[in-house]
Amino acid sequence: MIINISNLSEGVHEYQFEENPSAVKLDEHFSKPVVVKAEIEKRRRQLFLTAHVKTAGRFVCDRCLDDFEKEIEIDYRMVYVYEMGDAGEIDKGEITVIHTSTNEIDIAEDVRQYTLLGVPLKLLCKDDCAGLCGNCGANLNHTACDCPKENGDPRWEELRKILNKN
Repeated sequence: MIINISNLSEGVHEYQFEENPSAVKLDEHFSKPVVVKAEIEKRRRQLFLTAHVKTAGRFVCDRCLDDFEKEIEIDYRMVYVYEMGDAGEIDKGEITVIHTSTNEIDIAEDVRQYTLLGVPLKLLCKDDCAGLCGNCGANLNHTACDCPKENGDPRWEELRKILNKN
């Protein structure tokens, strides 16, 4: 995912990439090609990159342990600034400084990192996933079990009585 910037004129330029997940160093969870639509706006000493990344992966649901496929779509922005020598301090945490002789920008590592950040911390096969039975381990999305349902902690009984009066 290399963008040649050596003879790039000022203005907006669009790029599209499609790579296998392994080319972007994504692990075996990712099953679909990684599609990137990038737009670079070049100004005198800066490049503004806006990218939309789309892919999909196979994950394990955190509630029911079923395999499922989930699309991952993220947008990110990056600013590249040509180094200016001693012309001022630049916060390198917010932007990427590139040398004036730089001919190309490789966005593959940024795509990999932002894609991984786009994976939810809690992976659910569906929003209303019923999960597993705490007694028998049955997947409650596929079958109902005959296990007795607990009423919960008896210490909350007085509060339940108050709520049931209303």
